[in-house]
Amino acid sequence: MVQQISQAIGATIPNNTPHAVSVTLPTWEATVGYEEGQDWVVQKMSSGYPRFFIHAKIQELCKLLELNYARDDERCFIFPSYNVAKRVRAFVKSKTTLTSCNVRILQLSSPAPKNEEEATYRIEASIAVVFLPASEYSLGKQYWQHAGEGISSRLGEYFLDEMRSKLEVKPGKNKIHSVMSSERSSKRSSRSSINSTSQVNNEFTTFIEERFGRNLDLRKAKEAKEILRNRIASKIQEEITANDVYLTSSGMAAIFTAHQACLAVAPHKDEKSVCFGFPYVDTLNILKKWGAGVHFYGFGDDLSLNELKKKLEAGEKICSFICECPSNPLLKTPNMREIKELGDKFGFIVIVDETVGNVSNIDVLKYADIVTSSLTKVFSGDSNVMAGSLILNPKSNYYGELKEHFNKNFEDLLWDQDAIFLERNSRDFELRSKKINENALAVLKLFQDSKLLKDIFYPSISESRHHYDSIKNKDGGYGGLMSIVFKEEQDAVCFFNNVNCSKGPSLGTNFTLICPYSILAHFQELDEIEKWGVDRNLVRLSIGLEPTEELIGVLKDALDVASEQHEF
Repeated sequence: MVQQISQAIGATIPNNTPHAVSVTLPTWEATVGYEEGQDWVVQKMSSGYPRFFIHAKIQELCKLLELNYARDDERCFIFPSYNVAKRVRAFVKSKTTLTSCNVRILQLSSPAPKNEEEATYRIEASIAVVFLPASEYSLGKQYWQHAGEGISSRLGEYFLDEMRSKLEVKPGKNKIHSVMSSERSSKRSSRSSINSTSQVNNEFTTFIEERFGRNLDLRKAKEAKEILRNRIASKIQEEITANDVYLTSSGMAAIFTAHQACLAVAPHKDEKSVCFGFPYVDTLNILKKWGAGVHFYGFGDDLSLNELKKKLEAGEKICSFICECPSNPLLKTPNMREIKELGDKFGFIVIVDETVGNVSNIDVLKYADIVTSSLTKVFSGDSNVMAGSLILNPKSNYYGELKEHFNKNFEDLLWDQDAIFLERNSRDFELRSKKINENALAVLKLFQDSKLLKDIFYPSISESRHHYDSIKNKDGGYGGLMSIVFKEEQDAVCFFNNVNCSKGPSLGTNFTLICPYSILAHFQELDEIEKWGVDRNLVRLSIGLEPTEELIGVLKDALDVASEQHEF
């Protein structure tokens, strides 16, 4: 395969990528071991998906901040602004079971550049540190995971490099806190290991930047963000400008920001929202944990929409309606035309997450009030930067109120270095998307010919294809995400363990990426998700840019190994 493939548990995907957004879980057993917290897996996890695994640089910065500023029995999380930190504090206080829960916020800034030369590599960076009781650490982690508003690994690395000398605790002046003393002593050797690893990674990164001419000039960040907004706006068939495109620090941050806007300005903002179709796990978590709650229509089909319509006609009010186009992992597409008509008639805001379809394949803005997307995925492709986007529909009935809300409340939290990487990664995203579409159709044919499979989920063969086709761009395709279910569990395990592709979380990468999705995303609720048609042994593939014949050969080899277990 074109992509160098790691089979080492916990290794970054791609290899040797300090800010990678995926991580290697090379076998079915390793994925289960990770979910169960087994030492033989967890202790090897040097990286992970950023909203679930806090990057080593951020962990190191947290430790220094705790050493310098934490009170007894306190831990910390780092966020990019004071406003985000206030939301974290409110969330922790609303969910804690403690009778008294003190959550403190500390704001810190790194030095501004002294001259024009320094401005090429230095910028005044600000962070907001949330200190909370160690017993409530899991609540802070929930916010970090669900809302997607934590600092990026590049911001953590930058702040650490800029402020390390001021944060390093001098010998004899250590303020040792009881909550950390045993942890620090047990991890002292790993700390030096992290430092040595960081040095190697920094040297590797410097080499790559110089080798390929991708040196980061921080003065270009504002221009990069403007290019990104215009690049996204130009792909929308509806007439919009870059002023209605907002960049966020992750795809989930875009969804969270959209939901927060609905809670502020929706006509029925005090009512529950609707989650339509089986969604990515944290979308549902956001609707459950912020606002009045959620009505969950997990099948996301025409029958479900008719059921909702009847309830609305009977007087039920809802705050907002959120769906994916198509859904992850079942690749269903809802009837967007009717959904928008219902939203206008009954006064709710329609949010569509088009991450899986992506803007080069589908155009959903005319049927939505807000469109969100994870730019981490196909738009970037390189699996080395987190970002998201949010688009307001200027023809929406709620545009005035939404625009006013965003003018007053929106913060640009996309770290400058991340924006520069994303701009460069995304220059050819349309061409990459087309190649991925072509590869996916070839893979689909391979799977359709296999006797091992009982289900294949892909937009072009879904019962909801007509809904997808109604939003598909003239030159668009059906995307690179595909899910398969084997007739026998042992075949799923055998196929996954033997396929010579990258294996881990995320999607939309330039290389094919595979995972046992249900195990990875819903391990604690496998019985529950099967009620919504999601098989516990479902395997999800994100098709990449490999030469088509080579990719087909790799997948066929794994199918053949699984076939050898049977006699047909």
